[in-house]
Amino acid sequence: MASVFVDWTDQEQQEAARYIADAVVARRDAFVAETAELTGAEIPEIASTERDRALLLASIAENTTVLMTALLEGTDPSAVDPPPEALALARELARRGGSLAHLLRAYRIGQARFTSMCMDVADDAAPADNRVALRAAVSKTAAFIDHLSERVTLAYEEERERWIASRSGLTQYWISQILTGAVTDAEQAGALEYPLDGMHLAMALWIPESKRSPFPDVATAVQQLLTEVAPGAATLAVHTEPLAMNAWLALHGDVVDVIERLRAAIEAADVPLRVAVGLPGSGIEGFRAGHRQAAAVKALTSTAVPEAPALVWYAEIAPVAMLAGDLTEMRTFVAGMLGPLAEDTDRAAELRETLRVHLSCNRSPATTAARMNLHRNTIRYRIQQATEELRRDLEDIDPFTLTAALEICRWYGHGVLIPRRTGVTT
Repeated sequence: MASVFVDWTDQEQQEAARYIADAVVARRDAFVAETAELTGAEIPEIASTERDRALLLASIAENTTVLMTALLEGTDPSAVDPPPEALALARELARRGGSLAHLLRAYRIGQARFTSMCMDVADDAAPADNRVALRAAVSKTAAFIDHLSERVTLAYEEERERWIASRSGLTQYWISQILTGAVTDAEQAGALEYPLDGMHLAMALWIPESKRSPFPDVATAVQQLLTEVAPGAATLAVHTEPLAMNAWLALHGDVVDVIERLRAAIEAADVPLRVAVGLPGSGIEGFRAGHRQAAAVKALTSTAVPEAPALVWYAEIAPVAMLAGDLTEMRTFVAGMLGPLAEDTDRAAELRETLRVHLSCNRSPATTAARMNLHRNTIRYRIQQATEELRRDLEDIDPFTLTAALEICRWYGHGVLIPRRTGVTT
């Protein structure tokens, strides 16, 4: 059988392809890991959560296995069913309103990298005329990606239609349209039955994977929380992962009061919800901005040291949240400001946290001790130790700059700290 890409009757090409395959099989694991990392960096929209990254990695791994098997065995990769992992990724993107263009670009990245790998090994792995081997490998890769793109597109479109047909899918669809900028007028999304032209408080809510059992129903927990905090207020809530949701609350009254009610309700709840909250905003732009802020806060809670509280409000950490994305600059700033206190050790972390709380308590040992539930002599000793590590008196350091460095360490954690030196005890 012949195709637009490969003449399957050409035995010389099939034999030649095996030379390429023998060489690339040994590189499979490294290829999969590097391709997944590169794809996630190039297309962050399909790798924004741990679940996304796991689905992407699994899809790349299984697709690579199918293609390498076809090269080894001389079979037609466009005649096999797509790996379930590839279809799962397409359907997940469809359910949450992800772009099909992003998915297809991921396949083009994979095709380019696989072709490049084949070219790298051709000289050593192929017979005398390596052009035959390369032609076979490149043609089979193109045939497979063409087949796979068609099948995942079909899976994406079918899942998208099914999802939109459901009420939750309809909500997801319109929210996605708003967040991407496709909707610019509140009346366009009237099907949401939510006052988009009013004030909003955006939230990201989730149950940590470590505490998943026996709390599988995050939707019920979120709805109960919102109803308790603001009975009668309009709300929107959509899944982003099985244990995570985005939500918006039509805001009436003082936002600080709402935040405090949220905090109290979460602390009293049986379900271990975590909540990241954006600033209140009005209209469609406020809807989007609050969502971006809540997402930024959620990302910071995953790196915070010590562990972040159950509820974190953007207003509480805005200066630190706005620094996101430039870890190298933050690492340099922290090391220059804190010196040995910036080391990634338990002792340095203890001193940093004590000093951070001490500064937030107007340098009162008594207030700091009460806040940290420690004896004031312990606080005094730790502050003395921290000052010695800084090699300067606290009075000689700009308090804003020092606080900024400590807050960066608190929220960005290991990524901005000086790596622990071999042989150093904690």
